[in-house]
Amino acid sequence: MISDTDRELVYLLARDGRRTFASLADELGVSQSTVRTRLAKLQEDEVLQVVALCNAVRLGLRVARLLLRVRNLTPRAVANSLMGNDQINHVALIAGSYDLYLEVTCKDNEQLIEILDEIRSLPGVAAIQPILVTSLAKDYTWEGLRGTAGQSISDPNK
Repeated sequence: MISDTDRELVYLLARDGRRTFASLADELGVSQSTVRTRLAKLQEDEVLQVVALCNAVRLGLRVARLLLRVRNLTPRAVANSLMGNDQINHVALIAGSYDLYLEVTCKDNEQLIEILDEIRSLPGVAAIQPILVTSLAKDYTWEGLRGTAGQSISDPNK
């Protein structure tokens, strides 16, 4: 479990990952060393990773979301076999009619075809449902964890 201070730290960094320890400490009402220590712990526990997100579609890249069905192997085993591919940005085990959700970024259609062929040839992959992203209206955000859309970052009971 993370503390209320940790939750607020995550929220503040999700809005602007470039904020200084000093500005975070001022807003949270804690010392800079507390921010530094808490941030290091959140990163170590894989709760938080501070990165720059880009809009790959606007950069002219081909972006696809892939839904995979798995057969004869566990979804976790197939997911582990996909982890080393640099073009796969996101691998998630999911519940429903599909077993895995992937996000891939390719330089062009030819590279997309190659990665689809590569994934289809993996042991355990029974089917792929590709979804091509033509425009990115909203990307990753922690806002869904606040208020009515989900659990509040600042108050886990809301």
